[in-house]
Amino acid sequence: MITLTRQTERKFNAVCFYVLCWILASVGISMLVTYAERGYFDLGIVLQMLQFALFMGFSHGVYDILILKDEMDCRPVWHSLLIRSLYFLSAIITSKILCILLLRIKSGEGLMNEDGFYALMDAIHSPSEQAQVITFFLVAYLITFVRSVHKKFGTRVFWNTLLGKSQEPLEENLIFMFIDLRHSTALAEELGHVKYSNFMKDYYKFLSNCCEENRGQIYQIAGDGAFLTWPISACRNRARPIDCFFDFCECLERISPKFIKKYGAAPKFKAGAHCGTVVTTEVGNFGSEMAYHGDVLNTTSRIQSLCARLGQEFLISEDLYNVLPKPFPHGYMSKKEGFFELRGKKHEILIFSLQRPLTSLN
Repeated sequence: MITLTRQTERKFNAVCFYVLCWILASVGISMLVTYAERGYFDLGIVLQMLQFALFMGFSHGVYDILILKDEMDCRPVWHSLLIRSLYFLSAIITSKILCILLLRIKSGEGLMNEDGFYALMDAIHSPSEQAQVITFFLVAYLITFVRSVHKKFGTRVFWNTLLGKSQEPLEENLIFMFIDLRHSTALAEELGHVKYSNFMKDYYKFLSNCCEENRGQIYQIAGDGAFLTWPISACRNRARPIDCFFDFCECLERISPKFIKKYGAAPKFKAGAHCGTVVTTEVGNFGSEMAYHGDVLNTTSRIQSLCARLGQEFLISEDLYNVLPKPFPHGYMSKKEGFFELRGKKHEILIFSLQRPLTSLN
């Protein structure tokens, strides 16, 4: 049985998203067009469009996920628009040609034969085929737009927006982890605001990838700190917040030489985590966003603030300690740090530190 790494699984799921979108769009459009023209659904055309959708979905996914590495395109707008448009046109035309030739393939004559050549010439001069190229060109941009919106706002806001509904207040049991960049003020002064902005952009790119690979969501980014969240129900059998913390540590250690070469410094961070009940709702009308209301977030940030005082890089509350499955993954060892009175809290809470094994630090 093949076991995929979380990073490979994330990329595989993204490619599957493109394939599924192209299947729905291509097959749906072909069925509507053939029914409008003939009054019935032509199974042969539907199967041909299914083949086209597989070609386009896979190539579109490879282009965005592997070539662009699923990142925002940082090239100038006109440059990016031109390159992407040329790619879409070439991919659509190539896929259409392959579908036509494969439909008329003959044993012993190879992919290209006389029937296929004439069918290809007919398709080039067919207004219907030309209209399909334009239609699927627009579909390609629509799929890219949908993917970008989904990445930016998350699954819940995406579906609410798509369905034209707002999120009613709902009580949920969630885990929050607050990750804070160390020495951010000194870094900002040393690098300058433009270089520091690029530093943070690269830093958060790797954090968001680690969060996504561990099925979490970035709730909020505020300067040098970020709130990550998971449903408690998704972490009872697997300690995903610890997996995420460990993956991010390994990621930054692996790419630290690149940061040092580019910026003269490598990022280091500390984190605190807590869990509890919050009210989830959508706030705002124009530019609305999901919001979590409750004491859990304040407590999480207060726990994280103890890291410097205790000389630890990862602290969690007793409530979260009791929720997560044991033993902890990656050989993490827990230690009781004691009861602490956090600002804004009436009662002291027990804090645990999580320490990585010495083997992972070498």
